[in-house]
Amino acid sequence: MLRDERWRSLTADQEKLRAYSDDEWFKSGLDGAYEVLGDDASRLVQRHAVLVIQPDCIAGRTAERCVEHVRGQGFEPVRTIRFHFGAEQTAGIWHYQSNISTPDSLDIADQVCGKGDSLLVLLRDTTAEPVMPASLRLTDLKGRSNPAKRTEHHLRTILGARTVLVVLVHTPDEPVDLIRETSVLLGPRMRELYAAMAEPASPDAAEDLAAHIRDLNAESDPHDLDPQAAWDRVTARIADPEVLSTLDKVRHGNEKLDWQWFTGSLAAAGVDPRGWDALLIGSEHIEHDQPGIPRLVDRVSIESWTNGEGVLLTRA
Repeated sequence: MLRDERWRSLTADQEKLRAYSDDEWFKSGLDGAYEVLGDDASRLVQRHAVLVIQPDCIAGRTAERCVEHVRGQGFEPVRTIRFHFGAEQTAGIWHYQSNISTPDSLDIADQVCGKGDSLLVLLRDTTAEPVMPASLRLTDLKGRSNPAKRTEHHLRTILGARTVLVVLVHTPDEPVDLIRETSVLLGPRMRELYAAMAEPASPDAAEDLAAHIRDLNAESDPHDLDPQAAWDRVTARIADPEVLSTLDKVRHGNEKLDWQWFTGSLAAAGVDPRGWDALLIGSEHIEHDQPGIPRLVDRVSIESWTNGEGVLLTRA
């Protein structure tokens, strides 16, 4: 299916394709895409993007604002599927990046994504003359996980994501990642997305998405997702002076947070060690990455598509 130069319609990075060559999720996703869409698979996948609205976005009550913003940027909802972002899914989604992550970082990511159900939203790019795949354009709009590497124009910044791991939304980077990651997150249900790619947009798609958001809001408690307010709430409930002294050093950047010690100290003080306050503090203050280790797969650039390494197919 990706003979000759066909792979260039899915990725601008041949090394990534090599890394995915033995990946069962990618193989399953690619088979599903071509079984449902046939020879139009690459063209239709290029025209669509996936937005994952995570439990932190629901808790922060920013999902409606998120949808409003992406629609304002020319992305229209096509299909919404509710799913649970469990530990198997987080390990699968970030398998090629998390090789550099510390155990603390992996644990917090699992906890954030698993706090409740998520929404996988298939979006159609309505741009008249696109210069890159929809997935790459949405990823660029979303912004990086590190707040220091974002601007005020990025979606995560607009929604108020203030730490590295509580980032509210996720998007696959380019078409090859959309194929692999929908397989990871949905399994056989990914075929529903591919079928929707070939259909006219339903006038009910936006309301269906809004109804899913309302349901999740009704099932979860709101949270301000404010790291400084989280610090104040947590320290107000801790009486141990040694613990408070250590936390003061962490809060002011004098040392990194030992996540296992922190969660144990919270539990001893009667504070939920897996609550949003704990996750916000951990997300901001742990050691995130192991030094000196390259990612198995790195980020793709917009330039790699606009300069011809990836090939954008003409819309029918």
